[in-house]
Amino acid sequence: MRHVTAPLAVAGICILTAGCSIGSNQEAKTSTTKSTSTSIPLPVLLDPALPGLLLSPEEINTAMGATEMAVTQTRFEMSDDSAAMKPRECLAVDGSAQAQVYADSGFTTVRDQTLQDGDNFKHFAEQAVVLFPSAKQASAFVTASAQQWPACHEYTHTQSGSLWKAGPISTANGILSTTATQQNATETGWACGRALAARNNVVVDVNTCSANPADSAVNIANQIAARVQPQ
Repeated sequence: MRHVTAPLAVAGICILTAGCSIGSNQEAKTSTTKSTSTSIPLPVLLDPALPGLLLSPEEINTAMGATEMAVTQTRFEMSDDSAAMKPRECLAVDGSAQAQVYADSGFTTVRDQTLQDGDNFKHFAEQAVVLFPSAKQASAFVTASAQQWPACHEYTHTQSGSLWKAGPISTANGILSTTATQQNATETGWACGRALAARNNVVVDVNTCSANPADSAVNIANQIAARVQPQ
């Protein structure tokens, strides 16, 4: 999970084409009519589409029950917080858009944005959209993540000394999600939600932290996913 110390539609197209052979002459010959249907794959999104996929601060406010969320950083590269936490297998559960988590995945571009509500740090959100060359590669990354996340149980942020415990993993409605709770937090219930989803050739990667994150990460991920691939 990120802390103050950390740095920050395409509509589905299905076109039916029909071809007919028409037979009619003086000798009353008939011919058969054939029809075929072809599903056209969704066109892949390109880098210029990424900014329009992210939610506004006002939308993040609504999702998190906050009032003053503001963008604190926008990144075009992934972060690497691996040196500040252990064990390594919890890096993906801990935060969004981590360079070592996406290494060798084949992704091409990322747009990563962090938001918080002032110096009191009562709410934190990170929303990232990661572009892949194909929908197949984006889906493969989320499938691999669903197999890897359960390996994380407890972890430590070595810089702050905070201790975290990962909760159950869910894959409901095509969203991979979990919540990690800080075990030595000064404010009871401080926790961070994680959500990951693949839509078309985009992976949506969200992290939200507060005293009660509830399903805010999943909510934000669903809203971004709907912009990638409207239902």
